[in-house]
Amino acid sequence: MDFIENRTRSIGAMALDGLYERTKAISANTANALTPGYQRKTVSFESSLRNIINRENEKEEIKLQNAREYEKNPERVLYGKTPAELAFLATETNADYTIDVETDIADAIDENGNNVNIEEEMMDEAKTGIQYQVIASLMSKSYAQLAGVIRGDNQ
Repeated sequence: MDFIENRTRSIGAMALDGLYERTKAISANTANALTPGYQRKTVSFESSLRNIINRENEKEEIKLQNAREYEKNPERVLYGKTPAELAFLATETNADYTIDVETDIADAIDENGNNVNIEEEMMDEAKTGIQYQVIASLMSKSYAQLAGVIRGDNQ
C-alpha cells in the first residue's frame, strides 16, 4: 500500500463493492417477486472481508515486533523471522477477497413457486443502503483529510 491507498480505504472500497452487489441482488429479487419459480439471490462478503482484516492485523503485529527489535538493535532488522513470516508480509491479502452471489434454495412462500418475501427485501434494501452511505461518507472524509494534507492545511 502507498500514501494514497491505505488499509482503511482499501477495505472500505471492498465493502462498497460487496454492498453494491447485494443491492443488485435485492433489486433482482424485488423485480422477480411475482415470477413463477424464481429463487431469490443472496450476497455474502463479510466473512471474506473479516479474514482480510485479520490477516492485515497479523501483518501489523509482525511489523510492530520488528520495529521493537529495530529499536534495540538496528542491525537485526527482520532477524529471526521465518521465511513463512517474510513471505506472509509480502502477500497481497486483498487478492483473496470474494463476493459470493448464491441462490437461496428455501421453500417457496406462495403458490407461484418463488421464495421472495417482498417485505424482507425492502428491509434488506434499506439496511444495505444505510451501510453503503455510512462507508461512503467515511471514505469521503478520509479522502478529504488526505487532500488537506496535500494542500498543507492545518487541522
